Amino acid sequence: MESNDRDTDVTLRPAAADDAAFLYELYAETRQAEVAMFGWDAASVEAFLRMQFDMRTRAYAMQYPQAEDHVMIVDGRPAGRMIVDRRDDAIVLIDIAVAGTFRQRGIASLLIRRLQRESAAARVPLTLHVDRSNQNAFSLYQRLGFEISGEDQIQFSMRWDGHPR
Repeated sequence: MESNDRDTDVTLRPAAADDAAFLYELYAETRQAEVAMFGWDAASVEAFLRMQFDMRTRAYAMQYPQAEDHVMIVDGRPAGRMIVDRRDDAIVLIDIAVAGTFRQRGIASLLIRRLQRESAAARVPLTLHVDRSNQNAFSLYQRLGFEISGEDQIQFSMRWDGHPR
């Protein structure tokens, strides 16, 4: 969805305490396929996902204390989450997730292109990490011009450096 009229359909607002249930459900939804492979019962899956969500939330707060945590709003409803850390030397896309009912509508692409424009204007790179197993996200980032800048056993570091020199 390249058209700018789509821009007005997606807004961001700061995440608030009353978004906790939505943010957890979004996280759990993004991990369902992975956790299903474990063969656990529903209670074990729930306990594991709660623990992982809480640990990730604390880790992000420690690693990125200045990050902005936003809820995506589409058609007046929460549609996803985006966490961004704006530093002097880079813009870091920490997390982006779109709820299943809103996927395949160009929402993530739109928001990432907005960050790319901001990155270009500030003349700093846009960076992110993506799990090796998340082929859909990896393909999206490649289509948007990100290149692998590092890797480990679990994830790729990617960088978009499209600002004018």
